[in-house]
Amino acid sequence: MLVIKELKIDGIGGINSLKLNFNEGLNLICGPNGVGKTTILESIGHMFSNGSRSKVKRNVKFDQGSCEISYSTFLDTIHTQSCILRNYEENDSLDWHGGNANLAKEVIVFKAQRSFTYTQLDSLRKDTETSDGKFLDDSMNGIQFFDFKNWFIHRFLFSHVDNELTTVQKENFKLATDCFGILDNSIRFSSVKSDTFDIIISTSNGEIYFEYLSSGFKSCIYIIHGLIKEIEYRFKNDGGIKVQDYEGLILIDELDLHLHPQWQAKMIYLIKHILPKAQIIATTHSPHMVQAAAINELIALGIDEDADVYVRQLPNVQYGFQGWTVEEILEDVMGLDETRSPMYIEAITEFEKSLDEENEEKIFEAYYKLDLMLHPSNPLRKLLKLQVAQFGRVIE
Repeated sequence: MLVIKELKIDGIGGINSLKLNFNEGLNLICGPNGVGKTTILESIGHMFSNGSRSKVKRNVKFDQGSCEISYSTFLDTIHTQSCILRNYEENDSLDWHGGNANLAKEVIVFKAQRSFTYTQLDSLRKDTETSDGKFLDDSMNGIQFFDFKNWFIHRFLFSHVDNELTTVQKENFKLATDCFGILDNSIRFSSVKSDTFDIIISTSNGEIYFEYLSSGFKSCIYIIHGLIKEIEYRFKNDGGIKVQDYEGLILIDELDLHLHPQWQAKMIYLIKHILPKAQIIATTHSPHMVQAAAINELIALGIDEDADVYVRQLPNVQYGFQGWTVEEILEDVMGLDETRSPMYIEAITEFEKSLDEENEEKIFEAYYKLDLMLHPSNPLRKLLKLQVAQFGRVIE
């Protein structure tokens, strides 16, 4: 078991000073680009790499950067771990205090760079070997997906052979196949081609190779199956654990990457269903994911006029932001200054200016421009027509 309680960052990346508290379940970090969301995940991951080199950089305005975390384990004792970064360049040395390399096994990291290229298998390999050194490296560099297909097909083939898979492995594989339908009830795992080792998926339009699914759908499946595979491999020598019993830490950068909005909210529900006991710290740019999260699962970041990163105070409402519009979330939660296009702002400003000046020619010119821009059911249309009617022209 591993739960991050608190993170303090000073002088790392673009963050001058920041303190964050985390809950034991999902923690969804949102905010504008450049606010430091990735830096936060990188800093946490580095704390369990125990490496002598760093991928995070000291802030140029500081003589040194530092990061400190407080965490708890099975014994429910609070531990503190910190590192100091004195130089600026990537891969510069770190000074560690209170490090515990044994915890790297409990940390699974997904970087934003996730590729979904077709993988041809000429034969099946045995399960990828794990080691303490690999866990340390993965905490800093993220897990790899190259062996996902081999793992899935291996589990499929041996699930039909008596006494080859453990009960835990069978349950995890069933969970992996169920995920297709949970994301989209028109998609199901069908079979594996025996001659090419390709995964065949059943869709409403017929059967296709897994790799021919949309990038968004594959992104969801790669994360979920990557988690199942990784947890199985890491705890195989300990007798194995069901994925839904995993109580470690998962870091995911840009959880919404490649996802269509219809799957962004589903991904929140799915990952909480798959990992009900894990602590998940993820970043997102998606207002749809913010809508789907509970209020205590959100960490909204902003940047003030002094370029200091801070945690936005969110309203403590029972249903979170499930009743908010995407536009309201973008502005009031994620800190977007303007949700309308510059062309629209220019047109509506010109219309209002022309009304004040009672310049009929420009009023009608600006109105017709807005009429071509607005959504057909936008209620602003009715108001604009009423304003134009004051000047003796009725618009049907």
